[in-house]
Amino acid sequence: MSSAPAPRRFRIGVIGAGSVGAAHVAAAEDAAGYAIAAVCDTRRDAAQSLAPPGVPVFTDHRAMFAAGRLDAAIVASPHFLHAPMVADAAEAGLHVLVEKPMATTVEDCTRMTEACRRAGTLLAVAHVIHFDPLAGTARRMIASGELGRPVLITHRRSAHYDPGSRPPWFFDRELAGGGIVLNVGTHGLDRLQWLTGSPVRAVSGTVRGRDGMEVETDALALVELADGTGAALSLTSRGAPYFDDTEIALDRATLRLSATEGLHLLRDGRSEQLMPPGQDRQQVALRAQLDGFVAAARGDLDAPYVEAAYGRSVVAAALAVYRSAAAGSTRVELLPDGAPV
Repeated sequence: MSSAPAPRRFRIGVIGAGSVGAAHVAAAEDAAGYAIAAVCDTRRDAAQSLAPPGVPVFTDHRAMFAAGRLDAAIVASPHFLHAPMVADAAEAGLHVLVEKPMATTVEDCTRMTEACRRAGTLLAVAHVIHFDPLAGTARRMIASGELGRPVLITHRRSAHYDPGSRPPWFFDRELAGGGIVLNVGTHGLDRLQWLTGSPVRAVSGTVRGRDGMEVETDALALVELADGTGAALSLTSRGAPYFDDTEIALDRATLRLSATEGLHLLRDGRSEQLMPPGQDRQQVALRAQLDGFVAAARGDLDAPYVEAAYGRSVVAAALAVYRSAAAGSTRVELLPDGAPV
């Protein structure tokens, strides 16, 4: 008796041939059940350089969709293009994995969600920390309650935001939607919510920029989570060495999650490394994210992916930081679904 034929490989088109798009292409390499089947960028030479051998390239995402060779699209374009590109993908009947931040407004997040709901396609948001092995271990330890409940969380992150340090659109408020808060701070706001399982309830924020720049390059925010946990978010671009650290103080110990030093447990005056940082963490997480997205798109109800409603909540929290800063660091509340009050 012959065995059933193997399912056809799931075909993914990538929009955006920058560093993030390239990371997705690398993560899909040698995948058994799916493959990158097209690459699109307005710069044809960039798309050609990124595309695997034999994979067609496009300079217009709509032409890529119309070619009819895809099951899904990864949207890794400038932030302001996320909403229209996701809507176009939904209209073409494609599942979508959209990079963070999901969009530049809460309203666009809602429109994207509705477009995919009407089309019957999956919309997932690429909050890749959900697939990071160190962060996953920390989340499970917190959820177990063995160390007590979270008392206070601090997240510190540095990033380059000097002119010329990244593509020009990052410094255009209309195209990027903001600066370091919406681009980098969404990683931290995501981490605060995901590690605790509690959404952001309110924020008070301060942002600072530099002369001649449209977007902010540094920020501080006090964050209240719905479960009562207090948190602090610090983002800097002022020449500090790279760090990306989250400390979760719990009743009986502290967990320290560091991109450069790994996962540590601090208890009784001693620090124990539970996991090293791992040089391939990002690729492992990106591959797990793609595996979950493809499985969910194919109908696996247990497959892990980040839902659109969650991505919307992260955008809402970031935008609340801007609203607070504009009002003199006034406390800004969010509704339970992440929408601004």
